[in-house]
Amino acid sequence: AKAATAQYETEVHFKKCYGVMSELFELHDNMNSTFPSEGFKFLDLGCAPGGFSSFLLDDSRCISGFGVTLPSTSGGFPMRLRRPNFLLQSADLFELGISDLIASEVHVCICDAQYLRNNISWDDQYRGVRCRSKQHGVWALLLKQLWLGLTRLAMGGVLIFRFGWRDPGPHDLATVWYKEMTIRLFTLLMDLFEEVREVKSDYFNALQASFYVCCTNFDAERFRKREVARLFGINFKYLLSTFIQDSNDLDILPQVDCLRTEETDQEISDMLDRINKLRLVHEQSRKIHEKTEFVREDPRAVVTLRPAPAQVSEESLNSTFSIYGRVRKIVFDDTREVSIHFANSGHAEAAVDALRGTGAFGENVWISIPAEENETEEAATIVSAPAALNTEETGQARFAAPLLVTPAPPPGFNQPKGDGRDNPNKGKQKGRGKGFASKNGSQGNEERR
Repeated sequence: AKAATAQYETEVHFKKCYGVMSELFELHDNMNSTFPSEGFKFLDLGCAPGGFSSFLLDDSRCISGFGVTLPSTSGGFPMRLRRPNFLLQSADLFELGISDLIASEVHVCICDAQYLRNNISWDDQYRGVRCRSKQHGVWALLLKQLWLGLTRLAMGGVLIFRFGWRDPGPHDLATVWYKEMTIRLFTLLMDLFEEVREVKSDYFNALQASFYVCCTNFDAERFRKREVARLFGINFKYLLSTFIQDSNDLDILPQVDCLRTEETDQEISDMLDRINKLRLVHEQSRKIHEKTEFVREDPRAVVTLRPAPAQVSEESLNSTFSIYGRVRKIVFDDTREVSIHFANSGHAEAAVDALRGTGAFGENVWISIPAEENETEEAATIVSAPAALNTEETGQARFAAPLLVTPAPPPGFNQPKGDGRDNPNKGKQKGRGKGFASKNGSQGNEERR
C-alpha cells in the first residue's frame, strides 16, 4: 500500500506542478515579452518529479533545461522526466557548491525544493542535511536556492519560487517574526527585479498557505554590484551554524534593512493580506461544499475491501486512502469487509485504479466500487421469460420454453455455431464452452485485487 500510495502521490504532484506553471504563464501573457526571440533555457532546482520542467520543455521556444534533485538514496522523490535536451544533476542542494552546479546561463530559474524530514520524503527515510528546526531548514534551503539560481540567471531573466504565508493574528510571535523576515526578503527581490508578483492558484493548493512568486526582468548587473550572492551565502551559513534554538530569535537578512522604505513595507504587507484573504475565501467555500456533501451522500463514492485486511487500523486506512480524495468515514463489518466512504465517486475510482493489482492489502482481498459490483451482478444474471402462447385449437394457453440469454464470449474466443437447440447433436460437441471462465469468473477476481 505504501509503494502504491507513493507512486500515486508522485503522479499527482507531477500534474499539479504542470498545471501551476500553465496558470502562471497564462497570467504573464505566456512570457511573450520576457523571453529572448532565439528561445530560452531554464534551471529547475528541486525538480522531481518533473512537472515544471515538463511544461517548459513542451514550450516550442525552449532550447534546453537543467534540473537538480536530491538522489532517491537520500530520500529524494523519483524523477519521471527524460528528455534529450534536459540535463539532470543528482545532488543535495545544501551541499552543492556554486562551482559544482553544471547549469550554464539560463533565462528562467525555478526554486521549488522542499526541506525534507523523515515524514516528508520518498521512503520516509531522509538522509540529507538536517537543521536545528523546521524554520532553520526552510529558510536555509530557500536562500541556498536563490544563491545558486541567481548566479546563473541572465539579464532580464525570470525567477519563480514557492513561498508560504498564513496569518493567525498580530499576537502570534512566530508570525510577527516570519513577517519581518519576509519583508526583508521581498524588499531585496523588488530591488533586483522590475516586477515581483504573487500567484495563488484557485485550483492547486487553494486551501494551503503556499503560493508562488514570479519575479521578472532580472538586473544581473545590480546583483553583482551589490554582492547579493555573497549576502545569500553569509545568511545561509549562519542558519546552518548558529546555536540559536528558537527560530523566533533568528536574524535573517538584516543587511537588507538599509533598502527598506515605508512604501515597500506596505506594498509587501498588502500582498500578504491578499494571499491570506484568498485562502480564507477558499476555506469558507470548502466548508459550504462539505455541508452540502454531508447532507447528500453519494452512494457511488465507496471503496469496499473484501474480506477486511488483517491487522489494518482505521488510522492506517485513512492515511492510505486520503491521498486520493477526502475520506468521510470508514466502516468495518466484522472481518467480512471494510468500506471507505469518499466525498465523491471520482475519489473512489482514483483509489481503486491506483491500488488494484498491487497486492497492497493481500493477494486475497477484493477491491471494488459499487458500479463494478452492480455490473458483476447483472452479468451473472440468467434471464428467463416464460411467454404465454395461445393455441387456436384448444383456446388454452401453453408456455414456450424459457429463453436462455447467453452472454457474449470474451475477446479472443469464437462464437460457437448455434446454441445446441437447432441440432441436438451440436450440443454434444467436445470442448463446447472452453475458455469461458472469463471476467466474471475467478480470473476476473484476480485481476481486480
